[in-house]
Amino acid sequence: MKIAYSVISALCILFLISGCASAIGGDVGYYSINSVPVGADVMFDNVYLGETPLVHEVYSTGSPSHTLSISKYGYNTWTQTYQKNPEPGETTYVTARLEPYIQTGSIQVTSSPSGAIARLDGGQSIQTPGTFTAVPTGRHTVEIALYGYYPYSTTVTVGAGATSSVNAALSPQQSTGSLRITSSPSGAEVYVDDTYRGYTPVTVGSLSAGRHTVRLYLSGYQDLTRTAEVYAGSEAVLQATMTPVYQPTTGDILVSSVPDGAAIYLDGGYRGITLQGNAFDISGVSPGTHTVSLLKSGYQDYATSVSVTAGSTATVSAALNPGSKPPATGTITAQSSPSGAEIYLDNVYKGFSPVSLSDISAGSHVVIFKMAGYSDAQYTVDITAGQSTQVIGVLAPVPTTVPTRSPVSLLPVAGALAVLGMIFFMRRR
Repeated sequence: MKIAYSVISALCILFLISGCASAIGGDVGYYSINSVPVGADVMFDNVYLGETPLVHEVYSTGSPSHTLSISKYGYNTWTQTYQKNPEPGETTYVTARLEPYIQTGSIQVTSSPSGAIARLDGGQSIQTPGTFTAVPTGRHTVEIALYGYYPYSTTVTVGAGATSSVNAALSPQQSTGSLRITSSPSGAEVYVDDTYRGYTPVTVGSLSAGRHTVRLYLSGYQDLTRTAEVYAGSEAVLQATMTPVYQPTTGDILVSSVPDGAAIYLDGGYRGITLQGNAFDISGVSPGTHTVSLLKSGYQDYATSVSVTAGSTATVSAALNPGSKPPATGTITAQSSPSGAEIYLDNVYKGFSPVSLSDISAGSHVVIFKMAGYSDAQYTVDITAGQSTQVIGVLAPVPTTVPTRSPVSLLPVAGALAVLGMIFFMRRR
């Protein structure tokens, strides 16, 4: 009788356990979630899962109602509600075709010679020949670098649904010079030939001999444009005095992020990337309410509204939230003094400073800075996944050696004097 009671009790316990398991969920099915274009953020029942494409598992006997929301910067958010779970072991396939609200185009980049590194707006990079796709309409900066050649930079306008072209004829490096740029007051953003070079005071090296265009931007001051003549083997100096804006009609927005290296968009137009140690200054912003968005791979998109008044400076400080999956790579922000040094990561050429290098595997790496006329600067850095590491290469000029003459031997001198004496004596006779 006791044995029968024990068996019945065990069966009841098993029934209760199985009933609880059914209530919790039981066997699992899968949602395979994708989007066109890929790389969109996925929210499943208000929980962030990551970027498309991805696979998410659910309990087949759990709650059958799920809300799926897929969003990507520049596109309308796609939302769908599902009232049935996939059966155990089965997969429900979801493909969201996102409709753009910000028009995009493409940039086709070629170079002569080919095989150069092309970088769009200081971020995404490809090898030439190649094409940047899904580029927001408006003006963008394309930088092209190849070892042994002068860096090339240009601005290009992208139209909706159109493909713009950049064809760079790279010039071999020969003799280069440098340019020392200072401003009063200091701290102005410096662009040389439309390429960001840092903040004043700054020395820009590896410049080809000839005329260069320098632009300076500083909050509360008028934008300034100057030309500077650079000579091979020497350092030119440009000293600028910034003029205050006494009756401003526009304002500024200072943008920073943690981590840095995020792409900045103002009302859908690209403006630059966040910098480490210095906020990025968006000048000449019309009064009113504007939207500032930040995008960085491996992190959720960030957007906020900013109110700008004439003569004022608004501030955006964003703490970017990582995706649900911990990032496996980090970022290196490389700067050098002088600016414009060639940068090598683990002996692979990556362009010229300043530059932000993304998708760097966690662990130890070697960064080398090189510039003609300067000794190489080498650093070993440890990269942590999900973090940005700053490396500043301080280059020391190669000391110039003055050729020395060996001391004159006294023996040849004495011999020469003896010969002259004999000649004088013979003439006297």
